[in-house]
Amino acid sequence: RTKAAAATRSATNTKSLSSNSADVNRNSQMTDYFPIRRSERKPKATLLHEKQMDIEKKILEGSEDGLRVEEFGAKGRGVVTTRRFLKGEFVVEYVGELLDIKDAKTRETNYAMDTSKGCYMYYFIVNDVQYCIDGTEESGYLGRLVNHSRTANNLVTKSVCVDGRPHLILVAKKEIVAGIELLYDYGDRSKEALANHPWLAY
Repeated sequence: RTKAAAATRSATNTKSLSSNSADVNRNSQMTDYFPIRRSERKPKATLLHEKQMDIEKKILEGSEDGLRVEEFGAKGRGVVTTRRFLKGEFVVEYVGELLDIKDAKTRETNYAMDTSKGCYMYYFIVNDVQYCIDGTEESGYLGRLVNHSRTANNLVTKSVCVDGRPHLILVAKKEIVAGIELLYDYGDRSKEALANHPWLAY
């Protein structure tokens, strides 16, 4: 197959009021006797930075938490969730060899001549530069096993740079509960691809 391109709240007790107090000031405010809840919402920029740091940490750790491989009959292997993922949450990285466009096209041509070998190449752009992740070789990483769906996909791809190196990750398009097969749209609509792999249309 061919693969193309988040308030915490704190309560502060100021004073407690006894029901039989005789010296209660009648002009006291309600907030003198009940907890005050103050919003401590973080600025959007802070939240985005924390999310980016979390993604980078998971990439560096090779996190594949909450996933397992299952067989899907004629479709072959796929990846299923074992826990809930929230919308926008990092799910898994598409791991493989990072290639420039020239080397990627040469390798793709070679793969096309070997019918015994599949093709797990994903082209993507970072800072106006096109790259390719080649995940064709068996590696044990789960991102390469996530199957395609044009109409029922629950993941989207996202490119990020960690220490100056491009990475391709899959994030939750919506909330995903446990026990669901992970799917994303490979995106290839070329006539050649559809002729060889008609399932790309579905």
